[in-house]
Amino acid sequence: MKPKYTTCILLTTVALLVVSGCIAQDKMGTDSLKSYLPQGEKLPEGFKLIVIEDKSLQGLNMTGEIKEFYGTKDIGSVNATLARYNQSSLGAFNGDAKVTLIALKDEDHAKAAVSNYLDNFKSSNTWMLPGNKSLIRSSTVNGHDATEIGRITGENRIQYLFLWNNKTIAVLVEGNYEENTSMKLAHATGL
Repeated sequence: MKPKYTTCILLTTVALLVVSGCIAQDKMGTDSLKSYLPQGEKLPEGFKLIVIEDKSLQGLNMTGEIKEFYGTKDIGSVNATLARYNQSSLGAFNGDAKVTLIALKDEDHAKAAVSNYLDNFKSSNTWMLPGNKSLIRSSTVNGHDATEIGRITGENRIQYLFLWNNKTIAVLVEGNYEENTSMKLAHATGL
């Protein structure tokens, strides 16, 4: 075989491998994100999965759903999915619980997304608890450093949120008024 033909065949083979790898990686990203959403036996008692939302849901603007993760730090391209849970059987909280997962290019971009979320939260929530206690404090979820956020609701109660990244995935769990119940939902991600 002539070297010219061998080179062409080799370049064509490499190009096909690169294209197939990119397609497989994109498909794996969406599927693997959904696998981290608490559902079935992984779902803590009292929560009921309502819907899983991602870019495949017609008419849904995922950028709007994750706008708080954008800010001064560049996060690059994202692959996001979220799940909404009914938790009406758990008490007085008026609203759905949510788990938002965002896959990013690398860990630095995931950390930037988490940082942007915190900056956006701080700029729009200036509440302090009595004794000047912050609504933001350090926590641990599944062995990872996380941030526990207390969001004041319209009923002047604290809704518990947990925010962290696990390598290239930024995670936000929006629970209810019960810190322990909200933490159970965060643990159920396995991230």
